[in-house]
Amino acid sequence: MSTLVPIGPASLTRGRTLRSLVPAFLKWFEFVRRRSPHTVYNYGKDLQSFLRFCDEAEVAEPAAVTFQHIEFYMGWLQLERGLKPRSVNRHLHCLRSFWTWLKREGIATTNPAMDCFSIPERHPLPNHLTIPEQKKVLTVLAAGRSLLGRRDYALIATLLLTGLRCAELAALEVAHLDLTPGGCRLRVINGKGAKDREVPIVPQLEKILRAYLEQTRAELVGRPRGTLQREAGASSWRLIEDVKGRQIYHNLGTRSRADAERRQAELLPPPPPPPFVFVNAHHTGSRMVHRAGLALSTKTVFQTVRRVVSPIIGRPVYPHMLRHSLATRLFENGADLLLIRDTLGHASINTTTIYTHLTTTRQRQELARLLK
Repeated sequence: MSTLVPIGPASLTRGRTLRSLVPAFLKWFEFVRRRSPHTVYNYGKDLQSFLRFCDEAEVAEPAAVTFQHIEFYMGWLQLERGLKPRSVNRHLHCLRSFWTWLKREGIATTNPAMDCFSIPERHPLPNHLTIPEQKKVLTVLAAGRSLLGRRDYALIATLLLTGLRCAELAALEVAHLDLTPGGCRLRVINGKGAKDREVPIVPQLEKILRAYLEQTRAELVGRPRGTLQREAGASSWRLIEDVKGRQIYHNLGTRSRADAERRQAELLPPPPPPPFVFVNAHHTGSRMVHRAGLALSTKTVFQTVRRVVSPIIGRPVYPHMLRHSLATRLFENGADLLLIRDTLGHASINTTTIYTHLTTTRQRQELARLLK
């Protein structure tokens, strides 16, 4: 992590170009505003995009930027980069925050981004899986017997039955689970908006998670590193260690596989188990993968959902669809909006009201009764 550098007028006199000011802003955004690394990274990407635009426009200093420049930049994002209005408005919000900081530091006197209008956004209904589709996904995945298949079953079931976000699932630790009878719940630590919350674990998910933790996860985190190999015609086994893509060979000098596995456990014992619930497993079961048994990334969670669920449903599926699916299922079965809000961790009930626009079975039955 970068060290904290004092951000005052004296430290900014060395250069007041936009390009020289962005790093100082990002440090302030991270250390003073306490924004997450993910948010800081995305703000940095958006600002680098704006800097490239300014280079082409030959605009280097904050005072030279007008609201016309920013409006032209917003149009360029749509026409040249093909961004949708929501993404363009995210760029605008980033520039507003940047110029707010410039004003606070006495570097700028105006905020040209505040003079630009946000682009109207379309608010489509949330994509989701129907209740029969959700049941089909869990039924198909429950039949999997491979190590990866059993892990994916528990992972998808957790997303479908708790509505966790990708980052929340990846950060979920074993210590955050309570599977004791009568108190089954999980705790989301430092979720979106730096908020904690508790989510009940329903009996169906409790059974799945208990089996996963006792059997599948124990195998994933307890596997020795490396892979055993015996070439055709060779009389002894050798151990291949993979160190970030570089292979190291150990001649074991043993004839039986049992002795080779014992030597493997001695030379390359399993790493300390990570605290996270869901860990890596290579799709071939190979022990050469150096990340096997380690924590999942949010990108891996996203790719797992696309790889596993999409073929079952027959259309592209992404993790947030599973979150929408839980909310839709709750609303379909009569849950009030406060329960859905608390389960999903929405900051505002207004976000939860998007599900009220979906047509439920109860609504269809009531309309049929009234209009017969």
